Amino acid sequence: MHKLDHIVFAASSLEEGTNFIENKLNSKLSDVGYHDFMGTHNRVIKVDKSIYLEVIAINPSSEAPKEDRWFNLDNPKLQQKLQNLPQIIGYVIETDDKEILKHFCAPLTASRGDFKWNFAIPNLESDFLNHKSIQSGIIPNLINWKSNKPIFQMKDNDFNLNKFEIEITNNQIHYKNFLNSLGTIEKITFSLKDNITQQRSYDYPRMKASIKDNKANKIILL
Repeated sequence: MHKLDHIVFAASSLEEGTNFIENKLNSKLSDVGYHDFMGTHNRVIKVDKSIYLEVIAINPSSEAPKEDRWFNLDNPKLQQKLQNLPQIIGYVIETDDKEILKHFCAPLTASRGDFKWNFAIPNLESDFLNHKSIQSGIIPNLINWKSNKPIFQMKDNDFNLNKFEIEITNNQIHYKNFLNSLGTIEKITFSLKDNITQQRSYDYPRMKASIKDNKANKIILL
């Protein structure tokens, strides 16, 4: 089974994303972290014993990177969606299964403060992937921590990630089939949305995190 390392939630600005999540979870996020090599910054919060939520945005104070930013953040369509509403845009898994590496680009070395990791994004040259599937965010990114994991330094809380759900329409079954071919991913489930109008179909596939707090209240993040 592949391990879900963290969920990526984005906004048009880090302040907006921070306010949104802190109001939703009624809990404070971490201090700001910086990825200068990607021109992004983030805050994080633990949402399960070994899984965290990352709130990320383009850092307007950083220089633009030479390569495209991770998580499709340079895509104008995604930025337009984030202008309307902060949302989940992707997720990151950790695995020892070398077989799935054929679907991913060569890993880059990344760091933030004392944390260091290797990071691999989906490869467009894969026979099974395309721009649309990658831009939707439902194809995971891969991480391999080379330092202690940040989850161990995050403030303990009573959140529990019940499930991470991917909603697809009838004509998007191939996304589910591809992810199933990668093997089981911790916490990931699928749901099929019937009767989606043509006007609304552009919203799918989409990702949804179901989180419970210490009072067993269910909090849904889209």
